[in-house]
Amino acid sequence: MDAAAHLDVHTLGIIGLAVGVTIAMSFTLLSLVLRGMAALHIWAAAFWLLTLAGVAEGYDENAGFLSAIVGSVLIAVANAAMLIGIALHIGRPLRWQGPALVVAVFLAIQIGFMAWPPAQAVEATVFGAKSILWDGWMIGLLLFRAPKELRTSCAFTAFVFMIDTFFYLARGAVSLFPETNSHAWIAQMLTTSNYLFGILCTFLLSTGFTLMLAQRLVHDLRRVAEVDGLTGLLNRTALVKESGPKMAVGRHHAALLFDLDNFKAVNDYWGHAGGDAVLKYFADIVRTGGLPERALFSRYGGEEFLLLLPDANAGGAALLAEALRVRIQNALANFAGGTIAFTTSVGVSVVVGPELHRLIEAADSALYRAKNAGRNRVEVA
Repeated sequence: MDAAAHLDVHTLGIIGLAVGVTIAMSFTLLSLVLRGMAALHIWAAAFWLLTLAGVAEGYDENAGFLSAIVGSVLIAVANAAMLIGIALHIGRPLRWQGPALVVAVFLAIQIGFMAWPPAQAVEATVFGAKSILWDGWMIGLLLFRAPKELRTSCAFTAFVFMIDTFFYLARGAVSLFPETNSHAWIAQMLTTSNYLFGILCTFLLSTGFTLMLAQRLVHDLRRVAEVDGLTGLLNRTALVKESGPKMAVGRHHAALLFDLDNFKAVNDYWGHAGGDAVLKYFADIVRTGGLPERALFSRYGGEEFLLLLPDANAGGAALLAEALRVRIQNALANFAGGTIAFTTSVGVSVVVGPELHRLIEAADSALYRAKNAGRNRVEVA
């Protein structure tokens, strides 16, 4: 290969090193800011390993065999780190033994290659098979195990790994025909394509992981904005937002508005921690009380809770309210070695059509009557 070709490869190597360091540094800085995201720390380490692999191989097609093996092992460890990070990020943590076993097997094969140098086609096939194994493992996790809220970003990242797989399949196919390397221009093209693809794939992977992080952050922020932190129920804003699609025009819809009786006395006697224990226990009782599939249950404010029942009539709603009232009356919340008894008053209302405001107003009026009638009872508007 002439000097110009060497210069081209050397330049590509420097560009690849600069890209690798930049991406690894970016993920490291992000991990310092977003300390709670363990996957981010693992991915930062993976990008540093990929960069070190390039350094070990010398970013030179004439790198020694030992350097090439060290680089290949570092890439295998980086793949294992990416896999573990992906599994952790999508909520499907893996035992470390599986990825570690794959790395150990590959290391043993590479040591064997040091003792008995293989043909170029054999070495390329083994390296390609290892890369395809990692890619397939990660593609499976991203496409079939990712939660609904992360599917878009996971699909993009899986697509990047698919591109990586096709590249190594193509490289493996080329390696089966050694005579192709006898042509200088073909050998130069293959070497250059390796560097270009490595740079492109590293960039695309960093983009995919960044999208996964962003989608997770958006989901978590939305959850904080729409979910009550104490009980895990929808808050008032989320209830209004989610009720729209469920309240069809011309259909009957019911609401059950709960208010815990004498809750101030509970807080005064047991403290706010005791009051919180009662609120959480109340939410669990209602949540597990055989609610209809389309029901929406929310903490409406303070000790008030709203249960929205789309496509429900007054009789069915009143029966459910009474059943829940009895369950709550017979329940005892455990707190600080003792038990707290509590009751609830319930206002039930029914309207026709998607008029949530009128439905809640009617339920509130019924709840007011239940309170004035002695509490621990159900009133229907």
